[in-house]
Amino acid sequence: MRRRRDRYAGFLYPARPAQSLAKRGDADLDRRRWIAKKVARAALAFGAWGTGAVALRARLGAGARVRALTYHRFGDLPRDPWCVPQRDFDAQMRSLARAGRLVSLDDVLAFAAGRRALAPDAVLVTIDDGYRSVLDVALPVLREHGVPAVFFVSAGCIGSGVGPDAPEPFLAWDELARVRDAGVEIGSHAFDHVSLGRLSLGDARAQAERSRALLAERLGAPPRAFAYPFGTRADFNEATERMLTEVGYEVVFNALHGAIRPGAAAGSLPRVKVEAGESLRMFELSCRGAMDGWRVVDELLWRMQQVRAETRAPS
Repeated sequence: MRRRRDRYAGFLYPARPAQSLAKRGDADLDRRRWIAKKVARAALAFGAWGTGAVALRARLGAGARVRALTYHRFGDLPRDPWCVPQRDFDAQMRSLARAGRLVSLDDVLAFAAGRRALAPDAVLVTIDDGYRSVLDVALPVLREHGVPAVFFVSAGCIGSGVGPDAPEPFLAWDELARVRDAGVEIGSHAFDHVSLGRLSLGDARAQAERSRALLAERLGAPPRAFAYPFGTRADFNEATERMLTEVGYEVVFNALHGAIRPGAAAGSLPRVKVEAGESLRMFELSCRGAMDGWRVVDELLWRMQQVRAETRAPS
């Protein structure tokens, strides 16, 4: 059993540091949750591959889809799905670069509008939030492999240091400018990292406008791209999509898993979340559509939230 556990170290069983007895209960619960989610994601990805669904999708629609990947932070934190180790990120970007599948936001917009053909299963790299590890850890990898990434930042968090719930410091404005100057496009992730779908439309508009104005002031040009914080079905709607277009954003991303196809509406493009603790093989399958089915999980969770809200509403 020990040998089997070692075989999957870093995939289902990341290394765990020594902990006190007082914290072990919570740590064990976190570990079980981590394992359960990794098993579910692996079952979906390798199930899609094993049944031939990925290969069939490629044969039927080769060259007709792009996937936007979503990253958040970079480093070595045990059982943190949003903190990808640099060695893994480097391997992922090297694999995509060698295959000639990395594309820019301009490429994606032209592809969605039907004006440009791209390599089969092309990939756009996006990063959310605005944390310093993007500069310290991710940027060297992006530069080495010539990755044309988009960095969506919550403008009100930039220069704020470490917030009460932040896992690491946010970038300062001069540091964000260095990321931009290195060729990374800066987009908006709202002013604060809040769900626009849970705000009034007026407050959601203020989040979009304040972020765009501040980024224009500090970086010299307004962002053309926006990514919803959280980005689930509960975090946006048709009203927010129209509002963001009115504010001036050319393209908007959510967090619903799936591929971008010709004719896709630029105001609501899906992305595929990349998580830490998963093999390069699983990453490659995700880039080819093996995790597109996770959208069903997102939909189910949203519907459960709707039912819970209706149940709790006063009659």
